[in-house]
Amino acid sequence: MTLFARPVSDRLVVALSALLALCGHAHAQSVSIDEESVDEIVVTATRRATPILEVAASVTVQSVAELRARGFNYGTDEFRGVPGVFFRRGEGDGEEFPFISIRGVTGNHGNDTFLALIDGIPFVGPDEEVLLFEVPYTVVDDIEIVRGPVSALYGRGAIAGAVNYRTHDIDGDRTEFSLGAGTEDFFRAEGHLEREFDNGAGGMLSVVREDFEGWRENSRRELTSVFLKGSLPVGDRGNLTGWVTYYDREAEVPSVIPTLGDGTVVDVLGGEETFLGYLPTRNDSEGLIAAARYTTEINDSLELTLTGQARQFDSDVRLNFYDFFEFDPASSIMGVNGFASANEADVFFGEATLAWQSGRHSLIAGLSAERATLTEEDRWSGEIDPFFSGECGFRFYAILIDYSTAEVINDDPGNDCFVRDQLRTAADTTNTFYGAFVQDEISLTERLDLTLGVRFDRFEREVDFSIVGTQPVDQRATGDADAVSPKVALRYRFENSMVYASYGRGFNSNFGPVFQWEPDRYARDERPTTIDSYEIGWKGRAVNGALDWETAVFFLEQEDRRIFVPNPDPNGPPTLATTGQLYSSRGLEASLRFRPFERASGMINYTYLDPEWDELIIAGSFGAPDQDFSGVTPQGVPDNIFYAEAAYEFASWLTGRLTYEWYDDYYVDLSNSVKTGGYDLLGVSATIAAPGQETWSLDIAVTNALDEDYFFYFAGSRTMVTNVTPGVPRLARATLRWRF
Repeated sequence: MTLFARPVSDRLVVALSALLALCGHAHAQSVSIDEESVDEIVVTATRRATPILEVAASVTVQSVAELRARGFNYGTDEFRGVPGVFFRRGEGDGEEFPFISIRGVTGNHGNDTFLALIDGIPFVGPDEEVLLFEVPYTVVDDIEIVRGPVSALYGRGAIAGAVNYRTHDIDGDRTEFSLGAGTEDFFRAEGHLEREFDNGAGGMLSVVREDFEGWRENSRRELTSVFLKGSLPVGDRGNLTGWVTYYDREAEVPSVIPTLGDGTVVDVLGGEETFLGYLPTRNDSEGLIAAARYTTEINDSLELTLTGQARQFDSDVRLNFYDFFEFDPASSIMGVNGFASANEADVFFGEATLAWQSGRHSLIAGLSAERATLTEEDRWSGEIDPFFSGECGFRFYAILIDYSTAEVINDDPGNDCFVRDQLRTAADTTNTFYGAFVQDEISLTERLDLTLGVRFDRFEREVDFSIVGTQPVDQRATGDADAVSPKVALRYRFENSMVYASYGRGFNSNFGPVFQWEPDRYARDERPTTIDSYEIGWKGRAVNGALDWETAVFFLEQEDRRIFVPNPDPNGPPTLATTGQLYSSRGLEASLRFRPFERASGMINYTYLDPEWDELIIAGSFGAPDQDFSGVTPQGVPDNIFYAEAAYEFASWLTGRLTYEWYDDYYVDLSNSVKTGGYDLLGVSATIAAPGQETWSLDIAVTNALDEDYFFYFAGSRTMVTNVTPGVPRLARATLRWRF
């Protein structure tokens, strides 16, 4: 399938030529390298402040300010340019409901393959997945992305990696205001006040308001954020830091577009910008997050850290799930299921760690506990056949839409089969997690280091249902399990580089969303899923710091992957949530940063991914034979990813940048009959600063500068493509900043 007017290879040549020309323009400049980026201090992979080129793991740091300067304002934009990471944006847009794959690992439900952290504290919802729309991006300075499991340090969720969102640090006296505007009625205003006092204490206040009309119908987004942070010395050796943020986000949710089984995008009224669904749709979330961390040096070699976090989110979600069973291209009919959920989530987390350093040993150990509660009511709308008698067409909350007119055709008040906001599930859920870990970094020789670590986790869930399938009930579902996560790494340092080999295990609780615990619908085989990962890497610096590189090859194997199949037991619930499937992935990541001249810098990344279902047998139902998909490639993972960027300081007041990203085609359906979806994007940006001073600056950016059409493809069926979400077109952004 051809998605573009020009072949990808032609645009690749054009983009690379522009990137090389931008760097080459600096040839006459003298050499003066800014090494701040290559000497970045990271903490996520080891829980210790360590230069990134000395960490025996694959780590990328993304600056939020730099992302915004390049025009990237959405959640998931932090994964652009990160080796080994690919994302697709699903129903909605931006950070609403993306699908993120790290090193070829795909999830069971939403984003349950990596762990999100805020300042090193787990940020996972009660449904055991990462909800990016709840991440308070407005208070984040930078983001550390670790590829490879880190469950030995953080526990569940860190199965394929971890993403640590680090909030603003207090580092001086600063007052800053910014105003941003752009196409599609984008507006952003931010005020930031920061002060340090003579006694070493400090405080910060940040307020943000953002509005975006959206480039598609029904895609408006509004956001308000207030962030307070304080730091206070305690005695001669201690420090207390605390922060609280209020976060209110209201977002409409645009629709998907149907496809034919071979992936051909259907022509619909209004094209890519249209809305095809049942209004209203929204994803509204209001939350409060508070965290505190106390650190004290007990003596010169022992440090104690106590950490706590509490958060509360109220969500109001109304969605249209695409129903491929109702697709009828001969009549221009598509179907969706109307879904609404109101829920309240509360999470409390506490942790105590001890860091000890003596002689050849750098040891860190800790205990953690987390309790999450969720009160949820799920309602459905559409045409329903409650007893599947055929009287209502064997439908499940089906809303039929004529995509040639964008009209809903079966919600007539006289249609007794059509219900609105029917309460189908009501439940109270409690998740409890306990963990203990220890990790020692041992200096074997002057050049050789060994890391040994292990963590034990215990996790439990209780769900009390009061409504199941619209009927009042008094049912309880419970589950529990435990996991052991080892870690071993060996690092050898040369003069300007380092090689390492590592093994680690990551695990996920496999709990999933609450509806999957309904006793009348699901039988469960409860156990966590695990990934065993093996990695060999090489990173270093050369040419007097003008060149640094990072490369890694990896192999990982996932066991006890959760999959939902028809229940072969005719006397049990219709669906079996089973484990035992095998999944593996292997690949190569390579990143090269270069600073050839005083005013020029560049970066090139390449990723090769080769995942596979080693064993995937789906039991047949009602006498149908089993389906064996062993050996197929998982859905939504491209073979190759390429990213490049270049920056050049034309003058002391003007810096220009180019970014180019290319993603290969991927298999859309499980049977691997359709491979498509590849795309490439070119971005252009510049920063203008007042000559001779730092009072103000202006960021100007154009994303998708060539305005290419591209789509994210999905399959509701195992054997065919069913729908797409259009990619974001050309957007322009400008932000003016004042600093005092």
